[in-house]
Amino acid sequence: METSKVKFCPAMWLSGFFALGAIVHLARFFAGFSLVVAGREIPLTVSGVVALAFGVLSAGLLILSLKRPCETKKEGAAGCCK
Repeated sequence: METSKVKFCPAMWLSGFFALGAIVHLARFFAGFSLVVAGREIPLTVSGVVALAFGVLSAGLLILSLKRPCETKKEGAAGCCK
């Protein structure tokens, strides 16, 4: 009896990482946390722009991974997402 193989698709994982980054930057933007790097304060608008960029990347990768579902990786297969 064959056991089920684990499905892995990098687009779905990357979508989650970008979504997490977008949430962190949105939290900073709305809470108004100050951020100082090398003695210079980073404006809140930078977090707003980064949150927007990360959100767009996350949504794009999520749509890509849903339109091209992952298959179980077989022996000799080059990739999992087709």
